[in-house]
Amino acid sequence: MLGIIGSLFLNAVIGYLWGSLPSGYWMGKLLRGKDFDIRQYGSHKTGATNVLRTLGRGPAAIVFVFDLSKGIGPVLLAMLVPALVGAGWGASIAGIAALLGHCFPLFIGFKGGRGVTTGAGALLIISPVAFVFTATATFSTIGIWRYVSLGSIVGCLTAMVCGIVFFIIGLVNPTFFLAVSLAKLVFMVVVPGLIILFHYDNIGRLLSGNERKLGQQVVIPVSDTTASPSAKPSVQA
Repeated sequence: MLGIIGSLFLNAVIGYLWGSLPSGYWMGKLLRGKDFDIRQYGSHKTGATNVLRTLGRGPAAIVFVFDLSKGIGPVLLAMLVPALVGAGWGASIAGIAALLGHCFPLFIGFKGGRGVTTGAGALLIISPVAFVFTATATFSTIGIWRYVSLGSIVGCLTAMVCGIVFFIIGLVNPTFFLAVSLAKLVFMVVVPGLIILFHYDNIGRLLSGNERKLGQQVVIPVSDTTASPSAKPSVQA
């Protein structure tokens, strides 16, 4: 038997390595060649939003689904495999580790994305109703103001509020069907909090009015698709 500590450690390792799979980075290599690094363009991140701005809708959709699965997979595994349950903490640890893997991926020098989609995938399994509220808040904000970063931040705040409210109501009424455990509450506060923290540069641009809106593309010169990795365009997203 692994024991609780062993179980949680294994969840952390699985979640981190799974989350480290850099789908956005690979997509850039696949479409633009081995010398292309998506982190040199736009927001310098590997997430679906930057893929959308640099490579287009189709590649972005594929990366979005893949990144979502990086949150879903480890958390489902922690819930379904008895040895990984970890006294109810396995799923939360796996979800947090997957987020960190996406943001600091082992395989490409610890420079990845901001973790919105991977965190959402984990939330979908941990609290499906909170996911629905969060997704609604996120896409409504993006639809109105056209800022993906603002939508992501509003969605994170919504997830945190849902976690706190569902936990408190569950303490008062343990039969409440939306109640979340302490372990799930920790996930629903820590992960959105980290994602907001990782948006610090977006927050600065939102406040200064320089944030790029949804639909604005990053222009990549043809010569840059074969440029050496040392080239670092200054376009921001």
